[in-house]
Amino acid sequence: MKKLLKNNLLDNSRGLVLLMVLAMVALFTVMVVEFASDQSMDMELAYNFHDSLQARALAQAGLEAALVMIKEDDPAYDAEDEDWGRFSEYALMAGAYLEGMSFSGSMVDESGKFDLNSLVNAEGVHNDFRVRQFRRLFELLEIEIQPNELEDLVDAVKDWIDPDSETEFGAENDYYRSLENPYYCKDGPLDTVEELLLVRGMQAEYLYGGEEQAGILDYVTVGRGGKVNINTASETVLMSLSDLITADVAVSIVDGRPFKSEDEFGRIEGLDLTVAGESEEALEAKDLKAAMGVQSGRFRVDVRGSMPAGAIANVRAMIERVEKKPRIVYYKIY
Repeated sequence: MKKLLKNNLLDNSRGLVLLMVLAMVALFTVMVVEFASDQSMDMELAYNFHDSLQARALAQAGLEAALVMIKEDDPAYDAEDEDWGRFSEYALMAGAYLEGMSFSGSMVDESGKFDLNSLVNAEGVHNDFRVRQFRRLFELLEIEIQPNELEDLVDAVKDWIDPDSETEFGAENDYYRSLENPYYCKDGPLDTVEELLLVRGMQAEYLYGGEEQAGILDYVTVGRGGKVNINTASETVLMSLSDLITADVAVSIVDGRPFKSEDEFGRIEGLDLTVAGESEEALEAKDLKAAMGVQSGRFRVDVRGSMPAGAIANVRAMIERVEKKPRIVYYKIY
C-alpha cells in the first residue's frame, strides 16, 4: 500500500512538472515567432529583447501553472502538505529541464495572515475583535510605538476603510486634504498592504521593520475580511487572534496540522471554544471560533525567470479563489 501511494505521489509530481515545462515551451514558441518576424531591429538589441521576452515567458508560465494548481486543488481544506504548498519544489524540478535557463517560484497562502479589511465588516461596522487583534500584533512584534499613537493609528485605519465620512478620533478628508500633497480618504477596503502608508500615523518602519525590529508586512494581508486559516498561519498570527491562544496553544496548533475541518478544533490542546454563557471568556471564545478557519481564498504567487545572458523577469500575482475558480486580482511584472 505504501509503495502504491508513493508511486501515485511520484506520478502526480511528474505530471505537475510536465505541465510547467509544456507551458514554458508553448510560450517560447510564441516568443520565437515574434522574434523571427522582426528583421529591421539591430541584431544585438534584438537578441537582448528576445532574452527579456523569454525570461518573461518563463515567469508567466509559472503563474499559469499556479492557476491550474489552485483550480485542481480540493478546497475542503488548505494546508502546506498539498500540491500548492510544494509549488517551490515543482518549480525547481521544472527548471532542471531548461538548459541554461533558471526558473524559480513560491506560493504563499494569504489567508494565513491577518486581513486588515476585517477591521470593518461588510455593513461598515467596526469589528472590535479584529481591532484587538491589530493592537495585539503590534505588541507581539514589539514594534516601538506609544500606546496612544497605536490607538490613533487604529482609529485612522478604521476611518480609511469604513464607507462613511464621519470621524471621532481617526482621520477623514478634512485631514488628508490639508496635507501639502493632498488626497482623499479611501472610505473603502484596502487594495494592497502598502496602501497603509497613506493612512494618518502609519510609518514605514511599522510596515517594513528596521534593523532591530520586525514590521507587520509579513503578517498582514488585504482580502474580503475572511477567516484566518490556522493550517498556514504563523505562531505570531495565531497568538494575535486572541489572548486565549497562548504560546503553548499556538505550538499545539502548529503541531496538530492539518486540521481538515472546523470540527477538529476540539483537539487543540489548551484551547476550549465551547465555553457557554455570556461571560467575557465565553464571548471571546465565540468570536475566536468565528475567526478561525481551515480554508483559503487568496494566494500570493512569486515566480522568476532568468536567461544565461542575464535577462530576468519577476512576476507577482494575487490569486483569489471563488467557488473553485481562481482569478488574478493583482498582477505585477518587474
